[in-house]
Amino acid sequence: MPLPTLRPWRSLARAVLTLVTASLAFAAAPAAPKLNILFIVADDLNCDLGAYGAAGLLTPNIDRLAARGVRFDRAYCQFPLCSPSRSSFLTGRRPNATGVLGNPNRTLSPHFREKLPQTVTLPELFKKNGWFSARVGKLYHYGVPSDIGTSSLDDFYSWDQVVNPRGLDREVHDKIFSLERGQFGGTLSWLADEEGTDLDHTDGIGATEAVRLLERFKRESRPFFLAVGFYRPHTPFVAPKAWFDLYPTAKITLPSLSDDDRTRTPA
Repeated sequence: MPLPTLRPWRSLARAVLTLVTASLAFAAAPAAPKLNILFIVADDLNCDLGAYGAAGLLTPNIDRLAARGVRFDRAYCQFPLCSPSRSSFLTGRRPNATGVLGNPNRTLSPHFREKLPQTVTLPELFKKNGWFSARVGKLYHYGVPSDIGTSSLDDFYSWDQVVNPRGLDREVHDKIFSLERGQFGGTLSWLADEEGTDLDHTDGIGATEAVRLLERFKRESRPFFLAVGFYRPHTPFVAPKAWFDLYPTAKITLPSLSDDDRTRTPA
């Protein structure tokens, strides 16, 4: 009787050897590098920007950034208040889930961890997975302008490092004009500062600190999640006078109300 052929077994052996070799090669392949994230937030900034077709507004830097990326035309705020909205997009949970439906009182409540103590925030997720998580300025709620220079309603678990800039704009409240004397946060108020430069103001200091962190991360070759929160254009509108001079009041056209606008006026 002839011996059984070994060819099928040889084919199977070759297939197994190929799989083992491929598995070893895959295991030896270097892991994909962790991409760095620079997350920028501007307080109360709307879409009156050149990138969105707004006429007469000088926003060259953010327009240039928009041209390099993706512009969202149907992105909406989660809630018409600061703390509920920020708590929502930094946790990925709706305001009714976070329990934050208003800005905090003097006891720094409500905070989303009161209702969701174990939730993992966006920066915390990066922190837990090997990224260095840092914050400069306003990411979670701040009482602007009074809380500038503090951590205000921050989340300790989100960060490895925090920077709370405080500039000239925080020191000149007595010079700010307001429609309601002494009220700045939710009231039309402004100051064209004739003394300081961009680098003297809180946002300029914050930008400088962010650049320093970026340079440090580059030297250390460590993956990072860097969140930079600017306090303007939240009221009061305080900036070096040169920025006000770009928009002479005589050349500003005020918006007019259409008949449709007037029909929607609350009774």
